[in-house]
Amino acid sequence: MKKLGIVCGLAALSLATFSLALRGAENAKEDEPSFWMKKKLEYAERILEGLTSADFEAISKNARMMQQLNKIEEFVRGRDEAYDFHLKAFHYANRELIRQAAEEDIDGAALAYTQLTMSCVNCHTHLRDGK
Repeated sequence: MKKLGIVCGLAALSLATFSLALRGAENAKEDEPSFWMKKKLEYAERILEGLTSADFEAISKNARMMQQLNKIEEFVRGRDEAYDFHLKAFHYANRELIRQAAEEDIDGAALAYTQLTMSCVNCHTHLRDGK
């Protein structure tokens, strides 16, 4: 029971930290990447590094980190129908990237990474131009 309290406390603290980071990001300059974007770019860069060196563990690890970050962002960020569509495309491509890394299929992982990148570009186009 004590462990459950600690876990719940850590989860609440994490959520509060991410919420504050999001509020700070909303107040940042329009041209400045948000907290979420900076973290996603770090993970995406590490995935690309993994792809270029066929480091399937790095690909999988960073895709999983991006997946977790996206779950938190999804909880905090407001959504609309088009955003949900882009989010599903992101989730699918990211799951496929993890699956291809597990199979150690570099071509499949590279294709999934390309699909992931396209889902990001399409979502950001929607967020930028659709509002």
